Amino acid sequence: MEANRSRMREPRRTGRGVALALIVLLTTAIAVSSAGAASKAKTTAKVSQAITIGAEEFPPVLNDMTPQGNGEWTAMIIGPALARGYKLLPDFSYEPWLFAKDCSVTSQAPFTVDCTVRPDAKWSDNVALTADDFKFTYDTIMNPKNNVISRDGYDQITAFNVISPTEFQMVFKQVFAPYRDLWAGTSTAVLPKHVLEGENFNKVWNKCICDPKTGTPIGSGPMLVQSFTPDQQVTLVPNPNYWGKKATVPKVVFVPVLDSNAEVNAFRAGEVDMIYPQNQIGLRKKIEAVDGAVYASTLGPQWEHFDMLSTVPGLSDIAVRKAIATALPRQQIVDRVVKDANDDASVLDNTQWMTDQKPYLANWSMYPAKGDVSAANAMLDAAGWKLGSDGVRAKDGVKLAFSLGTTSGNQARELSQVIIQEQLKQIGVTLTIKNSPDILEAKLVAFDYQSIIFAWVGSPDPFGNNIIWQSTSIPAKCAPAKAKAGNCDYSGLNYTKIDSPTIDRLLAQANTTSDSTARAALYNQVDQELASNEVTVIPLFQKPTQLGYKGTITGVRDNPTQDGFTWNIEDWVYTP
Repeated sequence: MEANRSRMREPRRTGRGVALALIVLLTTAIAVSSAGAASKAKTTAKVSQAITIGAEEFPPVLNDMTPQGNGEWTAMIIGPALARGYKLLPDFSYEPWLFAKDCSVTSQAPFTVDCTVRPDAKWSDNVALTADDFKFTYDTIMNPKNNVISRDGYDQITAFNVISPTEFQMVFKQVFAPYRDLWAGTSTAVLPKHVLEGENFNKVWNKCICDPKTGTPIGSGPMLVQSFTPDQQVTLVPNPNYWGKKATVPKVVFVPVLDSNAEVNAFRAGEVDMIYPQNQIGLRKKIEAVDGAVYASTLGPQWEHFDMLSTVPGLSDIAVRKAIATALPRQQIVDRVVKDANDDASVLDNTQWMTDQKPYLANWSMYPAKGDVSAANAMLDAAGWKLGSDGVRAKDGVKLAFSLGTTSGNQARELSQVIIQEQLKQIGVTLTIKNSPDILEAKLVAFDYQSIIFAWVGSPDPFGNNIIWQSTSIPAKCAPAKAKAGNCDYSGLNYTKIDSPTIDRLLAQANTTSDSTARAALYNQVDQELASNEVTVIPLFQKPTQLGYKGTITGVRDNPTQDGFTWNIEDWVYTP
C-alpha cells in the first residue's frame, strides 16, 4: 500500500504509502537541486561485471501503480527503468530528472503550475518522451476503470494543458503546495502513451515492463526490465538509448531471499553481491564480518510506530491510550533494537517530520521516552480503571487486555513486543502477542487487530501521509478473499480510525499554504493534535536502513527515500 507515496515496509509486500512514507516541498528542508546535477558528474569508465541482489520481498506483478504490485521492493526493482519528473535524493531534496528545471507556479488564482520536459528525454525505442506522456499518465491515473493505488493530489487538478511537446500546465482547484510530489517517487513514473494507449492498464504490465504488442522491454531510465519470473528472478540490463548517463553494469539480477538471516548467509557464501534487509538485531555485525564487505545505514522517512485501534473497547478511552503512551519504554526499544544498526538512532517524537528535518519539533516528548509507570498508573486510577486480583485493570466489565501483533519472524519487532508487554503489565494492561506473516496484507486491512507494530515508508514531504490521518481516509473493511487478490480499498490508510475535524481542517489548510514556514507549522499542529487528542499512532523511531555489498562494487550510495538504494544504479561498477 502506498499513502500517496508512502509504504509499509515489511518482509513481504509493502503497503501503500502513506502507507505509509513518509516531504517538505517549498520548505528549506526540501531544497530542489539543479537539474541534471548528478547526471553531469564525470567518472572514469570501468568494465563492470553483473551484480546479483538478494531481495527479501519479491513482487507478484511489476506494475507498481496498482495495489497488487505496489511495494517497496517493486519500486526499487523497476525504478531504474521508469524515470519520473523528479528524483528523490538521499538528503530529501528533489532533483529534476525528466524535467529540464524545477516546475514553477505561474498563477495563484487559479493556482497554476508549469513544467518543462527535457528536450532530449526519450523512450528506449527512441520515441521522444513528451508532455503528451505526462498527460497520458494523468489521464490513466484518473480513469475510474483503472485500479491505481492513489489519486490523491491528481484529483485536485481541474485542467491539464499540453502547451508544447516539452511543456505542460496543471491548473488546480485551489493552492496545492505539494505539487512536486505528483511527479516524484517511484509510483509516479511517467507512462509511454505510444505503447500503452488502449491497453488494459490493470493487467498490461503485470508480467513485463514492455511494449505489449511486441514484448520488447520499454523504459525511460538507465535500465530496462529484461525478464521477470515470479518468485524466481527479475533481470535488469542497461538501456542503450538512455538520454542520461549510461549504466556500465551489464546486468543486475534480483533473486528472492525472503529471510534476513538467509540473506546474510547468501551474501557470506557469495551467492549474492548485495543485500538490503530490514533492520534486525545483530545484522550489522554479521554483514561487517563478511570479508571485503561494506556496511551502510541511513535514517530517512521510514518510521516505526505502535498503533491502537480506537474502536476496540478499552482502547476507545483516550485516557487509556494516553496512559499506554506514558508508560511506553521507547528509549529502551531504541537502545536494544535500533542502536545496534545505526549509532545515530533516537526516539522519534513527531509523526510528520523526521529528526533530521528542519521543521522537526519533539511534540510527543510529553510522553517520557523511558516510560513513566507511576504516572501512567495515576492516569488510569483517575479514569476509573480498577486493578483486579488478576493484575488486569477493568471498568464497566471491560478489561484492559489486548492483542499485540506484528509480522511473524521479525526478531527486532518481536523483541519490541516483549519490552512493551513487560512494561505495560506494570500498569495493569495485559498484551497477548499474536503475530502472523500476513498481518498487514490480511489482518490490518480487515481491522482484525487491536494493537500492532509496523513501519510507514514515506517521502520527505508530510503530504504523502495525509491519508493516514484524515477522516475521509478510513478505508472499507477488506474481506480475506479480496485481500489475497490485492483488491482492498486503498483509497485511505487510516487504520486506527482517527476522526478529527481539527486534523482534517489543518491538513486541508497545509495543502493550500504555499509559505514553507507556515506550512511546516501546520503539520506540527497536526502532530500536536495527534499527540494530545488522538494518541492512536505512537512514533517509536526512524527505521534505519541496512545495506551490505561487496567492497569491489563502487558508486553505491544508500537512499532512505522511496527511490531506494537503486536510485543511482547508473553509477555502479563491479570489478571483482
